[in-house]
Amino acid sequence: MTDPKYAYPPQTPPRRPTNSMAIAALILGIASLFTCQLIGISAIICGNRARNEIRGSGEEGDGMALAGIILGWVSLALVVLTVLFLVAYFAIFGVFILNAPSSS
Repeated sequence: MTDPKYAYPPQTPPRRPTNSMAIAALILGIASLFTCQLIGISAIICGNRARNEIRGSGEEGDGMALAGIILGWVSLALVVLTVLFLVAYFAIFGVFILNAPSSS
């Protein structure tokens, strides 16, 4: 006869579901680096909303939401650097055009 306490394997607790808004924030954050960087705004909004939902419901996905927020801010920083570079480039190019001797 078997010992009753070993009759069934121990039960593992069910996993908590992952917040879908956190998954969306991560996907938008990754997409914002490789496509239109302005998608980073959506990643930041979704990530913040997901973190608030996770705090209230106890779902999984806080790390994904945080990664989406970080990637969103990185993509927006790339937009700002690109705009600053283009402004500086055209300003310097304009100075050279204005100071060039005329050919007539």
